[in-house]
Amino acid sequence: LQCRLLIVDDNETVRSLVSDHFSKLGCSVTEARDGIEGLQEAVKARADCIILDVMMPGMDGFAVCRFLRERGNTTPIIMLTDRVDIDDKVTGFQEGADDYLAKPFSPVELEIRVRAVLRRRAAAPAPAGRKGTVARGRLRIDFERRTASVDGAPVDLTPIEFNILKLLAGAPGRVYTRDELLNVIWDTTYDGYKRNIDPHINRLRTKIEQDPKHPLLIRTVWGVGYKFAEK
Repeated sequence: LQCRLLIVDDNETVRSLVSDHFSKLGCSVTEARDGIEGLQEAVKARADCIILDVMMPGMDGFAVCRFLRERGNTTPIIMLTDRVDIDDKVTGFQEGADDYLAKPFSPVELEIRVRAVLRRRAAAPAPAGRKGTVARGRLRIDFERRTASVDGAPVDLTPIEFNILKLLAGAPGRVYTRDELLNVIWDTTYDGYKRNIDPHINRLRTKIEQDPKHPLLIRTVWGVGYKFAEK
């Protein structure tokens, strides 16, 4: 495993644990002691993955994640927390996190999570019959380049958001259940994650729909899941 990793945590023991484990795997690891320092490093470090603690003095992990996502940073983020309440997980995903890991954790489990988000970030084969581009109204999607634009302006999507869009737009009219989305996007359906597809759909809609409250592209099929408009 060779990647550039940023660990943001006010606990020196946690930082050392993560840094030692991933350095032995061949990764380049940058450490930050709090949210503000982490934000500065995230902007300049060009990390492949960010390991971000939630509870930190000055600026918590939720705020750091939100700041990065609002400014178009799509680096995969795995959040660490001492709190395991499902509402905290929902908040993390709403702010744009890609995965969530409760403390205490095994470095091996964190490694598995990192490998998973890096796999998801890597370009995957386009859906059958949709290897080029899809244009629908104001939206244009390039599957191979993993880019999207609205009215010609680039849209900054997180890896998960693009993967959801790619899956839905690759088969217009095909209804995907939440379980199917979870299986494809996250590889594994973790307990409680079914609720967390929705925040990613909502964030995606705010970026590509003219009126996110009345979406025309990504349609909700009540009681089932979601589909991409056929026309």
